[in-house]
Amino acid sequence: MVRLGDRITGWLSKAIDRKYTLHALETGRITDKIYVFKTDTANFYVFRSGENFICFDTGYRPFLSREELKSLNIDPERVTHVFLTHADIDHVWGLRLFKRAAVYLSEDEEPLIRGIRPLKSAIRSPRLRRPYLLLRDNDVVTVGPTSVRAIATPGHTPGSMAYLVDGTYLFLGDTCKLKDGQAYAGKHYTMDYETQKESIRKLAGLKNVDYVFTAHSGYTQDFNAAFDYWKEAGKTGGAPGLF
Repeated sequence: MVRLGDRITGWLSKAIDRKYTLHALETGRITDKIYVFKTDTANFYVFRSGENFICFDTGYRPFLSREELKSLNIDPERVTHVFLTHADIDHVWGLRLFKRAAVYLSEDEEPLIRGIRPLKSAIRSPRLRRPYLLLRDNDVVTVGPTSVRAIATPGHTPGSMAYLVDGTYLFLGDTCKLKDGQAYAGKHYTMDYETQKESIRKLAGLKNVDYVFTAHSGYTQDFNAAFDYWKEAGKTGGAPGLF
């Protein structure tokens, strides 16, 4: 039985998809270590590190996040760490499922979860009513054999943060989207567009990245193709016309 509330949310999600060209991936397994989960317009990811399960964001609507995890036989109780890319509701609302996990986010994002947000912002940040740990740029968290490097990428929100896992897997949240395999900064729901572009130029300087994962536009295995324009923009101080 489909509830009316779910129908309305589904219709709204499709409308948002069309308006803002969002293309969330369907739930599934990407590699032997990485799983993606779809909750309405947003994806979150689970990385398996030995016996540990690490979440990057937690999805939109806890009930839906739980059902998607169940479809791939992942028990939320087994998730040991959650890294939040930022505090928008479609990224943090599923947090309540991961009761045993240590929670991390940028120290620059903390004001948003304390209710301090510009009036012009269309997205609200739920209060986090549980302990969490704050990260700064280039902090590294070790989870079993896995290293998670925090990279400050402000713009979309003041404390947006990307995470580089084992120097290879890059989780971006809403720092940028992918269009035809290229990274771009969208102005919609972005608090500081110019700062966001600077953050993307910063990411373009990374080396040896094999996978790039976004929250609303899928992923790519070609880091260079995604960020080549931004490398050139970093040299010139400008940005390609597309962006």
